[in-house]
Amino acid sequence: MPALHLSSLLNKDLIKINITSESLENIYAILLDEICELFKLPVPCSDLLQKIIEREKEASTVFPTGVSIPHVHIEDYDDTIIGIAIPSEPVHTEHGDIKMLIMVISGTLQNTLYLHILQSIIKLSKDTVLFDKLVKVRKPDEFIELIARGDFALKRNVTVSDLMSNKIFYVKREMSLKELGNIFYEKNYGYCPVVDDNLNLIGEVTVLDLIMTGFPDYTNYLGNMNFLKSFEPFETLLREEKNIKVIDIMKKVECQLTPEASLIEAVFLMKKNRRRDIPVVVNKKIVGIISFMDIFRKIIRG
Repeated sequence: MPALHLSSLLNKDLIKINITSESLENIYAILLDEICELFKLPVPCSDLLQKIIEREKEASTVFPTGVSIPHVHIEDYDDTIIGIAIPSEPVHTEHGDIKMLIMVISGTLQNTLYLHILQSIIKLSKDTVLFDKLVKVRKPDEFIELIARGDFALKRNVTVSDLMSNKIFYVKREMSLKELGNIFYEKNYGYCPVVDDNLNLIGEVTVLDLIMTGFPDYTNYLGNMNFLKSFEPFETLLREEKNIKVIDIMKKVECQLTPEASLIEAVFLMKKNRRRDIPVVVNKKIVGIISFMDIFRKIIRG
């Protein structure tokens, strides 16, 4: 059976080039208007727009390569639609600049096809030469021709580098727990790598490590702490957080991944080590962090 290629799923009427907008919501609306005009969908266009906006608020669909891939599942629908928008200028977001937005609408029975489409989109966005040409095209036909020349058959493994977050907030070992707590709070993170002066990864620390600082060591050996009714452990932490250093509570890095590692390996390590986050390391330098929510939101839930 001949392979299905990404180019065969593209419709030139759904490729919008040189869009002038600083709003992602406006770009979503432009694409959905075109999609709903060309296809009879079982869901109102306004409902799809709201669903995409809500998902984007919950978790970013922006990948490190500068492509955003919002995705919507529709019940009782047996087709897959791809809409593409190329803004005239990159759209700035807290998760990175978006140079291309690729919207995928599919039925709930099309999950396998969606995963293959996702893999191909990630692959083409990592081809910097091709991606640069794609964001500079002026005609939809030219866009499809470039994709066809790239021969993106819908089958490929996704690696850790495709999904990891490369916006890294790290701490130094001399930092106080008060400073560490501020980072956890302000960035809404629960995990931080610890680096030395050369930015080499030397340890890691979590919110739970910080919270447990006020608990006596003997509590590690207890089955429960129902007997402890007061806020004394937290009072201890709040009283001492300026004096205790990250080096006093940080742990040795239990596991790490390379950017080329497969997502299956990442999931295996998370399960084996009961981890939510794993640092991605090259030559002792941390280049990203992969979390179970990255995998869930960008792969399982799109």
